[in-house]
Amino acid sequence: MRGATEDERSPAVITGIGCRLPGGINGPRDLWRTLTQGGDAVTTFPPQRWERMASELHPEQRPREAWSAGTLDDPNAFDSGYFGIGTAEADEMDLQQRILLEVVVEALQNAGMPLSDASGPRTAVYVGAAATDQVARSFAPGQRTSMYTAAGAAMAILANRVSYTLDARGPSHTVDTACSSSLVALHQARRDIESGEVDVAVVGGVNILLSSGLTASFVDGGILAPQGRCHPFDADGAGYVRSEGMLALVLKRSDTARRDNDRVYATVAGSAENSDGRSNGLFAPNRSAQQELLTQAYQRSGVPTSEVDYVEAHGTATMVGDLVEASALAAVLGQDREAPLPVGSVKSNLGHLEGAAGLAGAAKTALALYHGTIPPLIHHEQERPQLRDLPVEFPTQAREWPVRGEQRFAGVSAFGFGGTNAHVILTAPHHTPLQRDSGSEEPQEERRMQLIPVSAHTEAAVRATAAAWASDIEGCDLAAAASTAVHRRDHGSHRLAVAAEDTAQAATALRAVAEGRPHPAVRGPRAAPRRAPRTVFVFPGHGAQWKSMGTELYAAEPVFAAAVDRLREALAAHSDAHWSPGDALSGFADTQRATFTMQVALAELWRSWGVRPDVVVGHSLGEVAAAHVAGALSLDDAARLVCARSELLAEKAPEGGMLATDLTPEGAHGAIAGREDELAVAAYNGTRACVLSGTEDALAELNTRLTDTGVWARPVADGVPAHSPLLDPVLPRLRAALAPLAPAESGEARIVSTHTGSPVTGDELDGEYWTRQLRGSVQFAPVVRSLAEEGSMFVEISPRGVLGHAVADVLAESGSSGGVAAAGRSDRDGEAGEYHALLAQAGEVYTLGPVPRGVAPAGLPSAELSPMVWDRGWEERRRAALPDLAAELEAAATAEERVRVVTSALSAIVADVLHREPERVSTAERFEDLGLSSIALMEVRNRVQTAHPELARVTAADLLNHPTIDTFAAHLECNLP
Repeated sequence: MRGATEDERSPAVITGIGCRLPGGINGPRDLWRTLTQGGDAVTTFPPQRWERMASELHPEQRPREAWSAGTLDDPNAFDSGYFGIGTAEADEMDLQQRILLEVVVEALQNAGMPLSDASGPRTAVYVGAAATDQVARSFAPGQRTSMYTAAGAAMAILANRVSYTLDARGPSHTVDTACSSSLVALHQARRDIESGEVDVAVVGGVNILLSSGLTASFVDGGILAPQGRCHPFDADGAGYVRSEGMLALVLKRSDTARRDNDRVYATVAGSAENSDGRSNGLFAPNRSAQQELLTQAYQRSGVPTSEVDYVEAHGTATMVGDLVEASALAAVLGQDREAPLPVGSVKSNLGHLEGAAGLAGAAKTALALYHGTIPPLIHHEQERPQLRDLPVEFPTQAREWPVRGEQRFAGVSAFGFGGTNAHVILTAPHHTPLQRDSGSEEPQEERRMQLIPVSAHTEAAVRATAAAWASDIEGCDLAAAASTAVHRRDHGSHRLAVAAEDTAQAATALRAVAEGRPHPAVRGPRAAPRRAPRTVFVFPGHGAQWKSMGTELYAAEPVFAAAVDRLREALAAHSDAHWSPGDALSGFADTQRATFTMQVALAELWRSWGVRPDVVVGHSLGEVAAAHVAGALSLDDAARLVCARSELLAEKAPEGGMLATDLTPEGAHGAIAGREDELAVAAYNGTRACVLSGTEDALAELNTRLTDTGVWARPVADGVPAHSPLLDPVLPRLRAALAPLAPAESGEARIVSTHTGSPVTGDELDGEYWTRQLRGSVQFAPVVRSLAEEGSMFVEISPRGVLGHAVADVLAESGSSGGVAAAGRSDRDGEAGEYHALLAQAGEVYTLGPVPRGVAPAGLPSAELSPMVWDRGWEERRRAALPDLAAELEAAATAEERVRVVTSALSAIVADVLHREPERVSTAERFEDLGLSSIALMEVRNRVQTAHPELARVTAADLLNHPTIDTFAAHLECNLP
């Protein structure tokens, strides 16, 4: 791999922090609060854990009381479903692996980096670990093992599983140097980023306390503090307290972080690693080696030792360790200083995290640099007498970072009990994130309204995340929150979106979601399709206009405004049209041209937001906009067509109109029977939604007759007799006016014609087509029905909602899995609310699959939004729902019922293995397309074998030969008596 030249080298910076630590610390905000408030996270082992640990001890080593320790609230909790890890595999995994996966995701979210951005060959993973408790448990004599045991216990898999989850294909190392493990891992990450080998590094540190034997040996060795607390550098210090926890840091190249406008906690200015060599004993610290380490680190980094403002020491509170470490610091960093060197240790707050200790110190120091505050050293009453003459001090109160120069510098030390030492130098970030990406296009008028998407992998998790964000968002800039939610987070399968004008409104809406209450600003939550749906743009015809339409959008969205200007110019070439948003609509032709303008400009805006059509469908006039958006008609041809069409229709407006009804197609034809010379079915909008067109007198008479018989009917406001016999006299003129049209052979999206009811190619859309289209009926419902069968998502492109309900009705009748994002309506008749309606529609689109990324400003610094909340209860919910196959088969009376029972049971098993709701598992998809790996397939086989005694003979070959739930279920049914 190519290394970086001197000019290309960029220092590593810390952009994300995740942690799960004693005292209920879940994330950097909790950690910083604990540190600055002088919090003590050490307690004793919880009773249930202690009983098991004590029972494993030799009788002579069992203490009368539980040992002090820093313990996690619930180390067994794990959201295996998020990671797609089956129950059997999760049960075999080292708790360090499980918790580390969650903490890494939290660190990436804190860094504002979607998991997809952390994939690839330039991302590395380095994990520091020393606890091998899981190995001892998994391979204890008499312990039953499985195909998951080796991977679940192996230390190498700590890093490898993170790399696998992220698809990170750079270096992947688990480092064990005892208590310096995670700081050595950070040193390696810094070195590889600076050399140019990698661009992103995830550095982890883990420790878990499962084995009582190791703690007992430390007690016998006099290493642990008899008072149950760690007192670094204090006269009463007599050892440390063991603790468990996991941390992860995200590192990037500094230039990349600046480009991405990331929040930077600290820059890694340098680091070094060495060994004690032959000291006073294998486990004895070596002052000379520590001095050499510090000298090497600062000389290589170019940081003057006199400019170091603080050192986060190893600080185990052992007599020898404290004296050796403080003396080495004084010798290298304490010289030529105006004031003593401040020294602290996070072990006073958290206890000794052993393999994760170095990273805990680095996280603390990065936060201290970021906030400009040195946290207090707790459990420190009086320094050891031997330290009083050294140029070091131990702050017992939080203090502002000293202002001594342009930069803040700090060091972090960690020493392994076998002699591996590491020191890392951190400095305050070199850049402050910009408030707006200088390359982004500023809106003409700063918009206050923003869309906040929220997602997770289950409904419970998305509601819990909404609750967390409700508390977070009131302290955020709304635009930064929207930018973070859209651009800096992954988008899970369960989604909701909030359109809000300010953070207070957003918080209120999010709380409503968390409490299960409806709120008008919220769309969702719902499960988005597992696969991206086909996106269909639907363009309505007449009736979508309203006063002041486009005014807010023209002011706020440059893309929309530019499209409107371009369209106005094109239409002016073929008419006297000069409509702009805010202008009054003067007559039918002006309304048609304005509607066309709005539709095309809205389509441009949607595309700029990242929502592009695969298919376009237009209703009457809307088909012109659809053809242009698809690329089949040039702007000039589309403008010519709209102007000629609307002016001829305006001539016929006084002669007739339209009547909306809830008639079926058969009923509509019956209603006009015998009067086809003056009436026609203009549009088939639904199973019970037909629009009739014709002369005023005939429509009035028909309206009365239908109403008298209990049929709903209503005249269409400002309607004209389009798609009726009244147009026959003007069709030759339209045909002549459209003769110059030169449609393109193919476009950017497939066009499904509501005139023919089937797909058309661009070159079919000549003047003759449009002449017939104006006269013929609109086959809207049949077209929607055919597209619904393909699982399409429909987006209504319109100034306000016209056809959304019709589409929804067709989808409901057809039982389609598709959805519709209907255009909204201004709730104040255009005086305000237009942008809110469009953002609400974008929120609806988000819940249906596509992510409208352009709806939020890009390049803003990451907002302080909590990581996604885990859902650790869905495993129990799914297990409770698994069917009793034997009982259900016994109740089945026919072969068809037996197949149905087996299919249902198999779907539940596959869903459980995949950690997915059964309704989101297709019985017709191949197992590999569902996401079942070879190991997961073996788990399915094992579950099937135990589900019914007659299925014990099922083999792996059966799964391969019958690779869908449907075919496998049929095969299984044949093997049952």
